Amino acid sequence: MALLYLIAGWRSEGAAKPAVTVLTVDHGLRAESSDEAAMVARMAKSLGIRHAVLTWTRDPRRSGNLQERAREARYDLMAAYCHANDIPALVTAHHLDDQAETFLMRLKRGSGLDGLAAIPEESKWAGIAVLRPLLDIPKARLTATLVEAGLGWAEDPSNCDSQFERARMRANHDALAKLGLMPEPLARSARRLRRARAALDQSAKAFLAEHGAVSEAGYCLVGRDALTTAPEEIALRALAEVVMAVGGRTRPLRLSALEALLAGLADNPKTTRTLGGCRLQPLGAKIGIFRETRGTGFPSMRLEPGQRALWDNRFRVELQPSVPAQVTVSALGESHWRELRASTPWLTVLPRFAGAALPACYVGESIVLPRLEPQSGAKDEATVYFRACFIDTPLTRRI
Repeated sequence: MALLYLIAGWRSEGAAKPAVTVLTVDHGLRAESSDEAAMVARMAKSLGIRHAVLTWTRDPRRSGNLQERAREARYDLMAAYCHANDIPALVTAHHLDDQAETFLMRLKRGSGLDGLAAIPEESKWAGIAVLRPLLDIPKARLTATLVEAGLGWAEDPSNCDSQFERARMRANHDALAKLGLMPEPLARSARRLRRARAALDQSAKAFLAEHGAVSEAGYCLVGRDALTTAPEEIALRALAEVVMAVGGRTRPLRLSALEALLAGLADNPKTTRTLGGCRLQPLGAKIGIFRETRGTGFPSMRLEPGQRALWDNRFRVELQPSVPAQVTVSALGESHWRELRASTPWLTVLPRFAGAALPACYVGESIVLPRLEPQSGAKDEATVYFRACFIDTPLTRRI
């Protein structure tokens, strides 16, 4: 609520008046959640800002950490909305106290540099920039801002539920303070570690710009010898970058799995490997990173005329408004890729792993292959367009 109030003030003071939309995710986990979403909607309306409620339909068959699942669902829903509405950036209200808690939680687990750098000021989720402008602001100042403005807010009871690690951390605030573990110095340590992480990430991006290439069909190539002889930390970060991009992942890869992958690429360069929803295939002097097509389920979704949507966390797909009916978007698959190569020349230049993982639109039994969205924005008579949402990675050279 403080972020909403501050952004409304920032927007009213500027000359450009950028378009802003407020998104509330209703997880449906508490009876009060719909009323709280309505409260946000009323405030947004009073400030003249568009508001939308996104509802999470939880799969009861899935188990595991509920807060983590809810977090991933929240970002997936918001990123999908942003893609569908041409919104390039998502702004969240993480603050200094969140940063300090994250630092301590990861310190307890023995995290390395990336983990202790905690929450970044800027990151990406499914190709959407995520910005966190309040990371250096204590929660108390945000609360005071709302009190000063005469505005209310909602308290999530799960923040005090001892079954959750973050709530237990907050409950021990006084004990931590007696040890000198205050939010401000903890967040300062995280900020300094983020500075070191940024330098390493920049080196990894420079490595990929020199030794990697990306295809708008959703796969990457990286020089094998360059990867296996690079400084290990740079090679690990480069691998993580391409595997997460091609695999459409949002959850970080386990460092131990990345280390095993890099060692395997050096010891047995002719062996095909998999990690993070990707297939790493030897291709001469290069390694091809493709979306894994076997043993993994691709999503299927309906697309209405004029609608844009994010498919497989990798491609933005758009159906032209002139089309008379909806289509079903799913993976092309190897069998259809083989069938269509004769009539679709551009498919013949793609490796089969890349072709099989492309989005295809189905109208009954007929297949419509999307056309690559033009950079200029001008579109011809094609029915469907697609664009890889990771195409603006550091891999600036195109395949």
